[in-house]
Amino acid sequence: MVRFSIVCLVLALPSIVAADDQDAKTVAQDVLKKGAALYDDQDAMSLSATYTDDARLSWVERDKSTGKFKIDVKEGRSEIDKLYRDLFKDGKAKTTSRNTVEFAKFVAPDLLIIQGYFEPNINENGKYPFVQERVKQGDKWLIQSLRLYVVLKD
Repeated sequence: MVRFSIVCLVLALPSIVAADDQDAKTVAQDVLKKGAALYDDQDAMSLSATYTDDARLSWVERDKSTGKFKIDVKEGRSEIDKLYRDLFKDGKAKTTSRNTVEFAKFVAPDLLIIQGYFEPNINENGKYPFVQERVKQGDKWLIQSLRLYVVLKD
């Protein structure tokens, strides 16, 4: 009887894990869809509110003069807010952006890892990979860490 129970548990485990991964992907796509809408509205304050107070945003891009990768790190919500304000200061025309989740995993019930790519404007070229770490605070999934690769494939 014990063997039968163990076999049943082992056979059921992949479906339990798959369901958990699908739930993570659903949560991830939902929060990222809301974030894209804030980006499209150029709402710097609301975008920065999706980060924890001590969040870290790492912006990875190629240095045009050396060809090497450089990383610009913003630490804390106030620096991240300034980054978004600077990004939107010209009041460019409204865009339609999109985040696509390629992988999402609950590391703990209140810790979610998301990997995917961001398209700032779906009507133009540009898909930028990212990795996010989100923590659940109350009913919100806030960004603890974001690494965005602003690098186009050659």
